[in-house]
Order: sequence, then C-alpha cells, then structure tokens
Amino acid sequence: MNMLLSLALLMSSVANSPQITYVVSMPQPENHYFHIEITVKGLKGKEHDWFMPVWTPGSYLVREFPKNVTEVRAWDLDYVTIPVHKKDKNTWTIAHNKKDFVISYSVYAFEESVRTSFLDADRALFMPSSTCLYPTELDVPVTLKFIPPSVSSEFNLSQVAVHWKDISTPMEQGSDPWTRICHSRDELFDSPVEMGNHAVFPFKAGGNDNYLVMTGEGNYHADTLVDYLQKIIDEETAVFGSNPAQPYYFLVNNTQQRGGGLEHKFSSAIQYSRDGYGGDSYKSFLALMAHEYFHIWNVKRLRPEALGPFDYSQENYTTSLWIVEGFTSYYDDLILQRTGIYSKDEYLSIAGRNIHNVVNNTGDVYQSVADASFDAWIKAYRPNENSGNVEVSYYSKGGVLAMFLDMYIIGQSNGKYCLDDVMRAAYDRFYLQRDKGYTEAEFKAVLEEFAGSSLDNFYRDHVHGTLPLNVNSFVSNVGLEWIPGEADKTAWFGMRVTGNNTIYSVQPDGPAAMYGLNAEDIIVAVNNVALTEGFETIRQTLQPGEPVQITVVRRGLPKTFTVVPTINPRPRFTLQPVASPTEQQKMNFRKWMQEEH
Repeated sequence: MNMLLSLALLMSSVANSPQITYVVSMPQPENHYFHIEITVKGLKGKEHDWFMPVWTPGSYLVREFPKNVTEVRAWDLDYVTIPVHKKDKNTWTIAHNKKDFVISYSVYAFEESVRTSFLDADRALFMPSSTCLYPTELDVPVTLKFIPPSVSSEFNLSQVAVHWKDISTPMEQGSDPWTRICHSRDELFDSPVEMGNHAVFPFKAGGNDNYLVMTGEGNYHADTLVDYLQKIIDEETAVFGSNPAQPYYFLVNNTQQRGGGLEHKFSSAIQYSRDGYGGDSYKSFLALMAHEYFHIWNVKRLRPEALGPFDYSQENYTTSLWIVEGFTSYYDDLILQRTGIYSKDEYLSIAGRNIHNVVNNTGDVYQSVADASFDAWIKAYRPNENSGNVEVSYYSKGGVLAMFLDMYIIGQSNGKYCLDDVMRAAYDRFYLQRDKGYTEAEFKAVLEEFAGSSLDNFYRDHVHGTLPLNVNSFVSNVGLEWIPGEADKTAWFGMRVTGNNTIYSVQPDGPAAMYGLNAEDIIVAVNNVALTEGFETIRQTLQPGEPVQITVVRRGLPKTFTVVPTINPRPRFTLQPVASPTEQQKMNFRKWMQEEH
C-alpha cells in the first residue's frame, strides 16, 4: 500500500509539474547565435527566477556563461509583453502573474572547446550549461526541440548553404531525433548535443550501446578505434563490476586546435587533432578516451560530497580532485597496458616518466595536492608564468599517488587486494547503495580497509603535506626500483622557451633567473648571432660553465645578458625491475599488471 501511495504521489507530482519546452534554432549559423524560446505552461505563482550556470561540472573555473546572453524578453501566449528584471549576473526574474508565457533570448557561441557551446555553418556543439535558462527553485523534466538551419525557410535566414542531417546526444529521444527530453536539471546541464554532418560508429561494449561520433575529417581508422574502445570499456567495466552508462556517446571534434576532453554522465565531449591518429599517436587519443570514460564511475557517480548535487552559480570546493582526476589519470594509462595497447615496457617507461615529472616539480614543496584541488578555481585553470614554480597538478601528482597507493595495498595484502578493490567497494557503498558523495575521511577509510593499515602519515605527508616522496618505498612492493640514470650534461638555463623563442617561464633557482632573464623575453640572438632556428636546438651546442651572450627583446627594446649555464641539478631517474625479485615481489608485480586477469 505504501508503495502504491508513493507511486501515486510521484505520478501526481509529475502531472502537476509545469511544462517547459525549449525551441533552439540557428537561423544564421555563420553569425554564431543560438536563438532560444522557452514556452512555459502551468507554472504557478506570480513571478519566478530563471538562472544560467556560471560553470560546468568537470571544468573547475567560473566561466561566466551569461556574458554571451543577449535580448532576454518574455511575453504571454497572447503576445502581451511580460516584465523581465535582471536580478544578478546570472539570474532573471520573470513576472508572469500566473499566466503561461514564453522567454526568448539569444546566446553567442564561438569558442570551440569541450566546455563551451559553439556554432558555425559546419557544426554546432550545444552545451545546455552555457545556453539554457532554468527555473531556480524547480527540478522538473523539460523538452528540447532543435531546429537545424536547413529544415524550413522560416528558420533559415542564412546565405550560406547549410544542410545538416545529424544530431547526436545522450538526451532521450522524443517524437523525432530532433526532439529530446531531459528529466532533471542535472541531466539537462550534463547532456551535450552535437549537430551537423558527422560520422557515427555504433558498437557494443560493457554490456551497453556505445557511439563513436566523429565530427570533421581526420586520418583515423574507425574500425581500429572501435576495436580498441571495446577493449577499454570492457576492462574499465571489470574494475567496477557493472556499467551504468546506457547508452554512451563519444562526441569527438577533429580539429587543428589542441585536444582535451570533458566528462559527462552518459557522454564525453572530446577535441583532438585531425592528424593525430597516425603511427603511435592514436594511443594518445585512446588514453584520452579511456580517461573520459573512466569518469562515468569516478566523479560522475562515485564523487566527493561537494560535486553533486551542484550549485551552478558559484564555486563548489573540494580537496579531493586528486582522487577525481588523479586516480583517473593513473587508470587511463594502466587500462591501456591491461588491454595490450601499451606493452609492459612501454607502460613502465610512461610510469617512470610520470614519477619523474612529479618528484622534479619545484612546486611540490610549495603546494599540497589537497590545496591544489581546493584552489583549482583560482589557480589550475588560470596559470601564469610562475605557476609551474609554485604549484602542483592534481592530475599528475594525484596519478602518482594513486599508483603508489595501488602498490602499497598490493604489498600490504601480499597480492590479495589492489586499487581496483578500493574503487569497486567505494562505488558500491557511496553510489550504488546511497548515491551520496563521500567525505575525505570516508574514502580514506576504504583505502585503509584494503591496505590493512593506517594511512594517517601518507595523508599528512603527501596529500595535505609537501614532504618528498620516497619512491622506492612504494615501487619495491612490486619488484621495481627507482635508480639514477645518466646525467644530462647539456647546458641548463632553468627556463622554458616556446617554439617562437619566447621565454615562457623561469625557474627561480636557475641561471636564467640569476642573470636577469624574464618570462616573456623574446630571444633574438645567442653570442651575437641572430637566431634562425629554435633556441632549444642552439642550447644543445652550448657547454655548461661557459658564458653565453643572450640578446632578447623586452617590452619592445633589445637587452643583452651574459648567462652562465650549469648542469641540471635535478637528476634523471628510471623505473625498472629489480635484478633479483623475491617470489612475493613477482606475485605482486603480476597482480599490479593484472597478468592473471
């Protein structure tokens, strides 16, 4: 009886919910404006606030999406104007006086990225988090109707020939492919829509339907990518024991711009170089795909308590992005090893390089990985020329910490458990059983359960602290060692120089800083000879200890500095198997590599 009553109340709630329908048209896509009309029926009350998010989950920066909104107007169904008041930077008050009404506005969309909406005559990426107004105090289903430019003359004002036939999105289909339904606020803001003329490659993996959506030309081989993606998805599903993403869309935009990805609950928005699939480069693409897909569990469902439900109007702070992104970064490479995309030696080389980059980062003594997580909103997404000197990446260091925790758990349990067991248990307890975010203490407790010991010191020293990592104390668990390699005997200046010979950053303890070079200096000559090639090429010919005349242009004026380079004081190390591993180390290594899997 109680179940019947609950069902009746739910059906009554749905029936009494207002009907909200978005009509999204693109009458002149070459002008980069989405035109949106929201028809609202049955919304009680005299006035309501409607808001637009200022950030999108997965990208921890307030991007102020409402800055692109223009011409917000409203009228009732008799076309009588309704007052609209701008309440704050991302909220509009609509005084509809209990009447059904329409909200109309336009959104400029010409930033091609995985986080923002984009529109031109070739394609559209509609990101509801940066385009859709939504009633502040409600959480109700909505319908979206997309009108591509070529459908009718009424919605086609373009002088450019545009004939779009494809729409791909995880949104539930309505009466036709261009009509979609979202059942909640979070579902709406988490569902990107790709429109235009793109290739769609469906496949089965993880027990679910998956779609590789490729926009733009590229030197990819779809059959090969699909084959690898099937293996990646099946392997990641095995980590967690079940796969909730039915269906799932990889929305890939092949372009000349730099790549990246943004996770969603049933999809990911990917940007990748159209020429980046040749040789072994496709492995970088697969690592990116493995990373974004792993997020369907780690962050989209298994999440810190601050990351869902969201406050879309301000920062949502957490100290656990090193788990959200770092653990995912660790697994994206590990999964490629388990599927055979990376060889064992190839993976050990990658793991060693990841460790090297973390332990040799000068910022490691200034910022903890927990602080890096918390300050992502003001630091990680807003880097400057000094960021590398005083900050750590919660991706990179979080990934290395995940690796070390994996090795530690394997060692402590004599090969019985690994980090997979932690992730599976945490997913079950925090998401499947209660669908609630975890606290730092709760996640730490799961780690300790499988390690069989306290991690208080680890958290104090390496999560909230900045003490150096004792690499061998972790890697020895699986029969590896971290040993000095051959020293780099080339001239070291302690600066990073871009391809156009502009100094990007200067390390405070390096020769460049000591002798007066600055970030943003443009190197134009070395030893009074004008540069006709990259500075890095010239650097290889210079000798440590020998003075070098470096001429730069600084704020439009030439300046010459005498700099004495040294040898890089940070030694190179390599990760390699120990010469005579014990039987336990051999077993632990097999557990780490999942060779029995």
